[in-house]
Amino acid sequence: MNNTILSVCLPKTYLYNLEGQRVTVTIRNNPFGFEPQTLFSLAARKNKKRAFLFVSNVLGKHVPVDPFVPLLAGMALGVRFLQKIHGGDYVDTQDIIQALKIKRDTRKVYETVLQRSLVTLPEETLFIGFAETATALGHAAFSLFDNAHYLHTTRETVPTMVSELNFTEDHSHAVNHRCYPLDKELLETSKTIILVDDEITTGNTALNIIRAIQGKFPKTDYVVLSLLDWRTREDRANFTRLAQQLDIKIQTVSLLEGEIAVSGDPINQEIDLYNPTSRSCVLEEESFVIPELKFLELQEVDSVFSEDSTGYKNPSSYLKLTGRFGLSSIENQGVFPLAREIGEELKKDRRGEKTLCLGTGEFMYFPMLVSSYMGAGVCYHSTTRSPIYPFAKPQYAIQNGIFFASPDEPSVTNYVYNVPLKYYDEVYLFLEREVNPERLTPMLSSFRELGISRLVLVIGTSQSVNVLEA
Repeated sequence: MNNTILSVCLPKTYLYNLEGQRVTVTIRNNPFGFEPQTLFSLAARKNKKRAFLFVSNVLGKHVPVDPFVPLLAGMALGVRFLQKIHGGDYVDTQDIIQALKIKRDTRKVYETVLQRSLVTLPEETLFIGFAETATALGHAAFSLFDNAHYLHTTRETVPTMVSELNFTEDHSHAVNHRCYPLDKELLETSKTIILVDDEITTGNTALNIIRAIQGKFPKTDYVVLSLLDWRTREDRANFTRLAQQLDIKIQTVSLLEGEIAVSGDPINQEIDLYNPTSRSCVLEEESFVIPELKFLELQEVDSVFSEDSTGYKNPSSYLKLTGRFGLSSIENQGVFPLAREIGEELKKDRRGEKTLCLGTGEFMYFPMLVSSYMGAGVCYHSTTRSPIYPFAKPQYAIQNGIFFASPDEPSVTNYVYNVPLKYYDEVYLFLEREVNPERLTPMLSSFRELGISRLVLVIGTSQSVNVLEA
């Protein structure tokens, strides 16, 4: 990919050439002085609604990162929120931003922040992270605050519960969002709602959930947090119109703000990912190791299970600590020490110098915390639903990838990007709960193509599902 700087001072313009499609990015507001490449790269994706993707370099989704980086990215959003909305500064703001910029001292800065008292918000506040990409980002931003709760949206169906909020993300490959708070008082009593996404292009997803909330749990104050904000003047006018129509306040906070323009023709072909029939390097049969299993047996949400599009019900319960069903500031205080304890135990289990830790789908934040304490040489990211074109070219965001049917939903294809062939010594794959072993076969076959000699499945909960033999 070829990206060119077209101007020097703000507004600053960059041109990205995505194999024929050209994306011009104009930066208009950059409060912390980030270089764009610190926060994102671009890639072409297979999507008729929007054929390109801003691939975050600080999110821990598509690109492998030091696991402390996405934790600090969420905190950076939190401190920017304090600055812009409450007119205050956070004592460690400059250290957080500098650690993100130079990718050094990330653990030291993160732990310094953790030692501080939580920032008490002036009124009860609910943070909502958007699935699947921003579940960890929202949780990390929320972790700075007291007098707050966290809830993330989900694409999954929980038949034992009623979704209190339903809304759509129109440009996504999975448009439907649901919210399953165990206690809907989270939505009833919170005075301010903070919506967290990694990037807003039009802002329509945020407007859709605001309409849904106002229809059942009317509020007066909303704040939209995002790493990147690319709304046009017309898009911003839509926010103003909705605020006037509903008699509410909608404020926005981002680390980088500007506009984009797209020209040229998008790629119109099948995505060529790793495939044993399409490359010369076919791995030997004995190179594939049966995965090892580690069950964490963490606190579960009782009598809650999922149902997929085939009608299959997974009896394994979800975890309490993810925020999927709501999490208070007080409850969240127990998440970090638990994750650190597990991470330090898994550190003793490691056998290689280069270790990849992978979250799965919406299950991102807790695996991120765990992997941050598994020692040096650990990279972290997650599986994703986004079909992205890989090109092994300098500065292009997605270099390679594998794909497989999701173990939770066979109709959904999952992808893992930027894992070079035979690069990692081992992979720790984190699953929130156990799944039918037959549904793991496509995923395990894809990992085989990467030439990884050791695969460990780290599973949060187990309940009456047959287990693979290690």
